[in-house]
Amino acid sequence: MRLILIIFLTFITTATFAQINQTIDLKWKIGENEKLNYATVMRDIDTSSVEMDFSGLFKSLSDSSENGLKESKAFFKKLNDVFKNLDYVTTLSTEEDGVIDIVMTTRPKENLKEVKQNSTDSKEAEMLKMMQSMNQGVVLRGSVYETGGIHSFWVKSNQKNLIAIFFQLPTAPVKIGDKWPLDINLIANDENFECDSAYKINEVTLTDIKKVGGETVAVLKYNILEYVNGDFNTPSLFGSEGGNKETMMKFSHQGIAEFSVDKGRWITYDGILSLEASGIMTANKKTKFTLIKE
Repeated sequence: MRLILIIFLTFITTATFAQINQTIDLKWKIGENEKLNYATVMRDIDTSSVEMDFSGLFKSLSDSSENGLKESKAFFKKLNDVFKNLDYVTTLSTEEDGVIDIVMTTRPKENLKEVKQNSTDSKEAEMLKMMQSMNQGVVLRGSVYETGGIHSFWVKSNQKNLIAIFFQLPTAPVKIGDKWPLDINLIANDENFECDSAYKINEVTLTDIKKVGGETVAVLKYNILEYVNGDFNTPSLFGSEGGNKETMMKFSHQGIAEFSVDKGRWITYDGILSLEASGIMTANKKTKFTLIKE
């Protein structure tokens, strides 16, 4: 009996050690004529109407145990139920060898109905049709390499940040516990800002590799934080006196996502982008970031 127990414990230990040291390669895998669509949520959360303990989310995200992951997923599932009307749809496709094209367009609101042909006010009808057309426009256009890095280096910083947050992957094979940075800068000040203190955390962590229905799934956790504090020098304009105003800004992005290693795409992606600011601007808001495969 003792021998059987030793053999069993040895097998469990070996299997666990092998999983921890297993290396995987996260790559986008999209067919030549395939259009991969994700319903995309980027919406501010009204914390006064959403009764949730966001501090509990950040606590569970900092816990890499299985219990912490379960609590994080349960939180996002509950929050997803609050957002029924989706704002955008993002389409990924392969336009050239090794490059994935990303196009995000606005999705018409459910309450914005098609204008009837027999409208009594033709000018109003044309205006509404124009608004409908505008609401279906492109809001993001960029690209990543199949191997995970940013390809569209030429886009504006805010667009590059979105591409990195949603679609950037590690460019080298990773194992459980490995961390890597995103190509992202959430805070950007000009020469009028004099920084006194600042710190930054930029890491995505592979927290688990699991089998789901025979499919290899990687679990990723996002921990992005940027903070600055200093003086903003208001320039003198048209005879008015300038001055210094103490300014603080803090961005954070906390999220959890599951990526199919075999199929090369997100299974789930949920995150919360938070902004706190005081001084030259005042802000305290949270924005939900979610991808839902269609």
